[in-house]
Amino acid sequence: MMANICRKLGVNIYTLMKKANISPESFAGHCSYTLKDTWNIIEGKIMLPPSELEKISNFLGTTRDYLLNQETDVLVPELQYMKEFSNPDNLDHILDLMDEYVELRESVSC
Repeated sequence: MMANICRKLGVNIYTLMKKANISPESFAGHCSYTLKDTWNIIEGKIMLPPSELEKISNFLGTTRDYLLNQETDVLVPELQYMKEFSNPDNLDHILDLMDEYVELRESVSC
């Protein structure tokens, strides 16, 4: 359930970034994140504390509530696979497994 909230948050942030023509690099610089952290936020891999949500919502000209609760219909190109699953529980399990695989792969590659 928490992973699903993080993913929804990431999609909402990315959708607002696209609408405002804000690049991930620009977002990262303004919010003092690395580009990798920015993509982790967009992909829903990071749970942000309220203070960070406030900073992001101010930068994007919206509210924390909107970022957390908006059900966007916009399909984010980098996250297209998220809309292909009919059962949200299976979606969370599969995406969690994919995240774990990527983290393991990155740690082995270093």
